[in-house]
Amino acid sequence: MPTRADAAGPAGDVDRLLRQAGLRRTHQRVAVLTALAGAAHHPTAEDVAASVHAIDPGIHLATIYRTLHVLEEHGVVAHVHLGHGPAVYHLAHERHVHAVCAACGRTVEVPDALLRPLRRGLAASHDFVLDQGHFALSGWCAGCAPAGGA
Repeated sequence: MPTRADAAGPAGDVDRLLRQAGLRRTHQRVAVLTALAGAAHHPTAEDVAASVHAIDPGIHLATIYRTLHVLEEHGVVAHVHLGHGPAVYHLAHERHVHAVCAACGRTVEVPDALLRPLRRGLAASHDFVLDQGHFALSGWCAGCAPAGGA
């Protein structure tokens, strides 16, 4: 799986993300975004904190949580629940849905466009707006699927 660094690019992109969100550049925000951008997977808040502390051990855990919250409020970061564990975070540069294998935990990022017909159908026939990013879709990967398919 590509790292988040591939999506966010160098530190200049962190500055761009903050600027686009109308947020001031702070050392703490840069550290959190750098940690997210460099993650090889969707990290928990604790994983982000460990990465931030590798950059600057003086940043308090509460500051990291507040920073994640502010970045999420401004659409720079998103969190998702992939299962029964803690929420995980990722840069919100592109909308996507997460599909998680109920057996092995493998997570796949599914393009937003794949669920577009479902979103439109729910809106048109049920007057319902789907929040597709907050929770993952659950199912089975090809290696774990029950015999006979789903």
